[in-house]
Amino acid sequence: MAKYFKPALELSSEHVGLYWARIKSEFPAARQQPPVGTEVPPLGADVFPMPRYWFTADDDVSLIQIQKNAFMFNWRRRNDVYPRYRSIKPDFDKYYALFSEFIRTEVSSAEPTMDLCELTYVNTVQRCEYWHGPQDTNAILPTFSMLTPGSDHWSSADLDCRFAFRMENTTHLQVAVRTGKTVQDPSVPILVFEIKATGQAGCITKSAADDWFDRAHKVIMECFLGMTSQHVQKEHWEREQYPS
Repeated sequence: MAKYFKPALELSSEHVGLYWARIKSEFPAARQQPPVGTEVPPLGADVFPMPRYWFTADDDVSLIQIQKNAFMFNWRRRNDVYPRYRSIKPDFDKYYALFSEFIRTEVSSAEPTMDLCELTYVNTVQRCEYWHGPQDTNAILPTFSMLTPGSDHWSSADLDCRFAFRMENTTHLQVAVRTGKTVQDPSVPILVFEIKATGQAGCITKSAADDWFDRAHKVIMECFLGMTSQHVQKEHWEREQYPS
């Protein structure tokens, strides 16, 4: 879940250090990553572009990310407990309010201007009885079809496909289907199914942004249920992995 700002915030690494001090008791681990998402223009007297900062919670479930033009909050599945939107959204609101207050008091007297909202759902499937590799992807996504190179001498190794849809004038949906590897065992393939909703906000209020996130969640849930196999949903997932 993310909010992008326009214009980008005049953040510096010094500001980030002050912000981390406010949340360090809950998010003790910090890392730097390259910026993501919409293009981040250079600001002020920065010699080098400011990176994206990760702040990870003790339980390794919650992750706050900030960069010059964005605040992001992520949740990751740990110990077979699947994060649910209805329980996650209040945490997003809580930490975004803290970040927004920090920007007003330490960086600028103005509220950050939201330009783009984003909600992403990522589901992974490891090798199992109904998926052994790319050739079995249509067992999970019935309408998905693998390309063939026209020769029996080739076998499916990896895939990386992306699709884009427009749900309404202000909301776009991107669906990605790709293979990957686990960190624990790189020899074990996984299937990654990602659904991302983005909406152009443009100086909207918090209540309007909340309404958009609720609509985006509904769209993502409908997309997930409509694209994945009903047989797999019923016989293997038992609704545990649904983005509710």
